[in-house]
Amino acid sequence: MKLNRLLFTTAVLSAVSVQSQTTEKKNQLEFSVGHNFGFLKNLEFAPVAMYEYNGPVYKLDYTRTSKNKNLFEVELDYLNAELKTDVSPRLNNEYTKAGMGFSYLKKIYRDDRLALNLGLQSQTNVSIYTNKNLTYNDGDYFTVHQEFGIASKLSYQLSEKQYLASKVFIPIALFRVTSAAAKFYALDNYQSVLWDLEYGYKLSKYMDVKAKYNFNYSRLQAPAAYRELQHQLNLGINYKF
Repeated sequence: MKLNRLLFTTAVLSAVSVQSQTTEKKNQLEFSVGHNFGFLKNLEFAPVAMYEYNGPVYKLDYTRTSKNKNLFEVELDYLNAELKTDVSPRLNNEYTKAGMGFSYLKKIYRDDRLALNLGLQSQTNVSIYTNKNLTYNDGDYFTVHQEFGIASKLSYQLSEKQYLASKVFIPIALFRVTSAAAKFYALDNYQSVLWDLEYGYKLSKYMDVKAKYNFNYSRLQAPAAYRELQHQLNLGINYKF
């Protein structure tokens, strides 16, 4: 009897251990640090054809995977840089930008290696321009961009420990609030795309390391010309639980 109990207990513990190792983690929390460089034109803020800027960027992302393999994602990012122009150093300004995105992506296709999800995303970006010399537009100028659009994510398992993932977000509507005005824009006046490409390496069942490239382009044609192009390179750690 004692031997039977011992064998039964050992079998149960082994089964639980195997299940815990093979069960996919439902939650992921990623922190990454990187470098951002870009170009910005905002004629409502300053009569400068184009600013250049670069600086550090910090990102915090959370992903929840449902039992049906649908994805709920929250993405936060923050950057601070100096807007520089060749026109005059007196026109340089401090630039701070914080973003927050929510997306829900339903599973479209999935097999052992390939996964495709498609859904909706809401993206909020708050930008603050701080005049260093107060030569014009006395005080700070700000913009709030609230975007709504379609997002898709494609993941491919390269090997047991390596994978690639790509996500595209295309806004179809923008609500823009600035220090001067507030207005709603559609695709005929506003075009934008946000694209992420990441490479991940599995260290353990609880942790991955990631390298990610982010591309963001936005253009507003009226009433005041606005255009921004961003490139970001990030390295991060992804904790799974």
